[in-house]
Amino acid sequence: MGLSSLEILNFRNLHSVCIEPDAGLNLIIGENAAGKTSLLETIFYLSYGRSFRSSQIKHLIAYDQDYFRLLASLDDSSTRIGLERSTTDQTIRVNHQSISKISELSSLLPVLVLHPDSHQLISAGPEHRRQFLDWGVFHVEHQFLISWKKYKTSLGQRNASLRMQQSDQLCSLWNNELVEHARIIEKHRLHYLEKITDIVNTLSLQLFPGHKIGLHYKRGWPSEMEYVDYLVSNLHKDREKGFTQSGPHRADIKITLDSQSAQSSISRGQQKKLVSLLKIAQLTLFSELSQRRCILLFDDLPAELDDDNLNKIMSILSRLDIQLFVSAIQAHQINCQYWKTYKVFHVEQGEIVEKKQNPLQAK
Repeated sequence: MGLSSLEILNFRNLHSVCIEPDAGLNLIIGENAAGKTSLLETIFYLSYGRSFRSSQIKHLIAYDQDYFRLLASLDDSSTRIGLERSTTDQTIRVNHQSISKISELSSLLPVLVLHPDSHQLISAGPEHRRQFLDWGVFHVEHQFLISWKKYKTSLGQRNASLRMQQSDQLCSLWNNELVEHARIIEKHRLHYLEKITDIVNTLSLQLFPGHKIGLHYKRGWPSEMEYVDYLVSNLHKDREKGFTQSGPHRADIKITLDSQSAQSSISRGQQKKLVSLLKIAQLTLFSELSQRRCILLFDDLPAELDDDNLNKIMSILSRLDIQLFVSAIQAHQINCQYWKTYKVFHVEQGEIVEKKQNPLQAK
């Protein structure tokens, strides 16, 4: 789903904002620190129940205020989301009914984000790559979330037994449950990764011509062993650490460019372009497998990308059935010619004003 309206109260420097985004492209322009990223952050929060910039709620609430409030209408014209957050409490309502599971928000409003730190998908730890993989699996494989929750519950019970130094028999009571759901999780992840890889190979012809991109799943325990055998043989090591050191929760994706690790062999600018390619591949697959539309937030798109790559990315995105929010300092930095209509919102000192924009005036 996309957004047909968004109201913001007391979120960072956005004290009172109401906008009606375009169903396709929305260009957010303004000087640095004007509030462009904060606007994108509110949309992300409506999907994830958290920020992509800060884990401190007090930093999200406007100065000298006790809470922030976000209200959104979805473009199906029948769904309205309300979210209110203070430093101690959070209330979420969908069509005036309270909900407690963030996964319900994520299902209603699928959102992906690309921002200046998105290169961490490649350069940082495996948790970033697991999140990338599991976002896609969550939205196309409904059984995945059920198995993931059961796996995490069993993992927590086994870890508690390990920390309490219980007997081998008691610590191993959870092994069968872990193994059962690890198998389901891995099956869905591998199936999704296979489909994503096909799309990545196609997109690479435009964004990385002449290069070969590889995505290789690392399961979280040695490939030559069955998971149950590895749990048994490493029980004493897990007991020493006080937690289970192997399993789908330790999985990773090795990302390569021409058989070389993308983590160490390419520049940060190339990493950002590669991450853009990976997220676009996710959007493409989501559109193919789902009846819903996804939102892409692209914060500071012109940074570290030259005009040629900018134009290629905008051209590719224009062919996807998505709602796109792109931030930039000036409108002429973004080529909007691929869209028949779009909206431009100018942000200045926390105020957001829609500017009438003739598509022919775009770069």
